Amino acid sequence: RRVAPLAIGELNQLAARINALADDRERRLSEALAWLTEREAVLMSMVEGVLAVDSNHRILNMNPAAARIFGINVTAARDRDLLEVVRNTDLRNFIAEALGSPETVEGDIVIYDPGERFLRAHGSPLRDGQGRIIGAVIVLDDVSALRRLENVRKDFVANVSHELKTPITAIQGFVETLQGGAMRNPAEAERFLEIIARQADRLHAIIEDLLNLSRIERDAEAGDIALESARLKPVLQAAIQVCEVQAIAKEIRLELECDPALMAPISPPLLEQAVVNLIDNAVKYSPNGGIVRVGARQTGDETLLEVQDWGAGIEGTHQARLFERF
Repeated sequence: RRVAPLAIGELNQLAARINALADDRERRLSEALAWLTEREAVLMSMVEGVLAVDSNHRILNMNPAAARIFGINVTAARDRDLLEVVRNTDLRNFIAEALGSPETVEGDIVIYDPGERFLRAHGSPLRDGQGRIIGAVIVLDDVSALRRLENVRKDFVANVSHELKTPITAIQGFVETLQGGAMRNPAEAERFLEIIARQADRLHAIIEDLLNLSRIERDAEAGDIALESARLKPVLQAAIQVCEVQAIAKEIRLELECDPALMAPISPPLLEQAVVNLIDNAVKYSPNGGIVRVGARQTGDETLLEVQDWGAGIEGTHQARLFERF
């Protein structure tokens, strides 16, 4: 409130000073509220989880991201002991470390509900106006996706190493056999050379796959994969022709169901390669005398391509890894 102007000079000066003081307090209050609103907005919009606890491990505050990570309610969690709300030993130990250190600490936390997730944690001291440590602020970053990608990378390197090692070992073994005297036996030498040639072809195919994979991923990331509106049936027919030799050897019938007029925005060489991979697998894992059906049709705004077989199938435990590089 403000004091109205007064007739008496000294009282009027006092009223003016009171009003000036009120104006100053109102400005300070507005600035404080604006700062609080801004801080709340920042916390609300952060992807990382932020958790503040006092020296007794009681939750002072947390943002919605932290609440989502642990599956709890922000309002219900305030002023409660952390262990009552989040039963995780890694988190409690990390907070104890953060409370006992005057510097920022880092660590990893694993939580298992729902599923296994990996958190990267940063803990800093929470100080009062006099600079005394009264708690800790924990910032949590969910790095589960990065960990999964890292595991995929490790598996990829291990698989590539294994795939390359097999033909290289075979080539080395038969070369040593030839050097050890088998070259003097023409029949044996020819058989060994045929095996070496097959393994060299296998090695070349693996390297070509790696080069193609690198090129496709690079072009996809750069948005350089050129698409053109083209008919699908010729592309599918070309893929079937590539796999006919393997299919005939197993007496497998390849069937094609596709409207000749069906068109879609595609990269014909890449699409043919993808369909060849699917047909090749279908033929490889189908029983002799079976059927592999290739089809394409329009479903709403999408074009659906199918390669169907009645072979062994893929167990559910392996299906999540179907689209990994190897």
